Amino acid sequence: MSERNTEFFPKQLQKIVASRFLYLNQDSYENNRLFFENAGGSLRLESVVDAQARLTALPDCPERTHDTALDIRKIIDQGIQDIRLFLNAKDGSIATSLTASKLIFEIISVVAAASKQGNIVTTAIEHPSSYDACQFAAEQYNHELRVANADPVSGSIPIRNIVDLVDDQTVLVSVILTSNITGAMHNIKKYAAEIKEKNPQTIIVVDGVQGAPHGVIDVEDWEIDALNIAPYKMFGNRGVGFAYLSDRIASFPHHRLLATDQDNWNVGSTTPSNFASFTKIINYICEIGRYFNSSDDRRTLIVEGMNRIHLQEQAILNRLINGTSQVIGIKDIPNVTVHFEKANGKTQDLILALTFDNISCPDAVQKYGENNILVYARESSSHYSKRILGAVKLDAIVRVSPIHCHTPGDIDKFLEVTRLIAENSN
Repeated sequence: MSERNTEFFPKQLQKIVASRFLYLNQDSYENNRLFFENAGGSLRLESVVDAQARLTALPDCPERTHDTALDIRKIIDQGIQDIRLFLNAKDGSIATSLTASKLIFEIISVVAAASKQGNIVTTAIEHPSSYDACQFAAEQYNHELRVANADPVSGSIPIRNIVDLVDDQTVLVSVILTSNITGAMHNIKKYAAEIKEKNPQTIIVVDGVQGAPHGVIDVEDWEIDALNIAPYKMFGNRGVGFAYLSDRIASFPHHRLLATDQDNWNVGSTTPSNFASFTKIINYICEIGRYFNSSDDRRTLIVEGMNRIHLQEQAILNRLINGTSQVIGIKDIPNVTVHFEKANGKTQDLILALTFDNISCPDAVQKYGENNILVYARESSSHYSKRILGAVKLDAIVRVSPIHCHTPGDIDKFLEVTRLIAENSN
């Protein structure tokens, strides 16, 4: 297993980062709490919430010519530019919708409708939005659906399992960047290259929702055709999803106002606060990047910031697994099994999938809650989890998902509570 980073943010930066978030150490009732459920949402930046409220309060239409309207237009334009910078989308179109799931449904359906009869390849651990979109589109437009199997040990999809399903009739391949259940991260650049070596014409669609807050995204370098993100997963608000579409597919027939450009995927009036809020997210990432890099280039600072976030989260993951001289790590706590992490090493996102020998996953979640730690049980009874858990031969897990703003002290508290649950539950 590859060694991961063990060094946390400098203390000064850790304090700065912590000060930017709302409800970091308390819930909305002012009860002390550790929010280790960021794979189900995300802690929010205060600046994002403020921007959302300020722009939402304005009655002005951005398509007018008075001063306030023109200022709003500038905010929207800056937000679109920041989305492009974050994704490194130098071409193509940026689409918005109420959710990232809605976007990936539309993208996959549009590609399937515009393609000759063939096959669609997806994977067993895709989020239901992308998996179901592939199944729906295959049935609707008479394509064969092919599903790449997971490796139960790593919780990932080996590249050969995908490539072996690709042939000259493959219309589209859908692959997840990071699983929000197993935490497995896929090297999309490598996967895309091997898929295109097998069939250069295949459209490659990536679900980037879980991976976006935890590492660098580069759609140009990866040479993919579409990728979606959800700001609510990356310190922002709910109610909007963004997606990149390459020039190759942006003008495929799709829902649009017919008087607009053929590559326009945005129907109706935009919501200015969504773009203002995303700019605040990018400002925050750049603030972290600027702590280590004096560049004036915004993309450079984004890359630096996201790389530093990734390193911080690998340090958190290392402490969770291995503990310290004072606190026992999860790997050494009796009655607890950590799934996927050992096989993945540095390609494991900051998600831990745990099971206990002496207590069910839902009961363990309740025990964590009694100790003011919020985690989540992913169970096969949920349509969001059943297929994915079955693919990795599990019935349920306790999903633990902190993010980079958490401290070594937070991790130590979690480890101590985990030890107590494992030792004392019957």
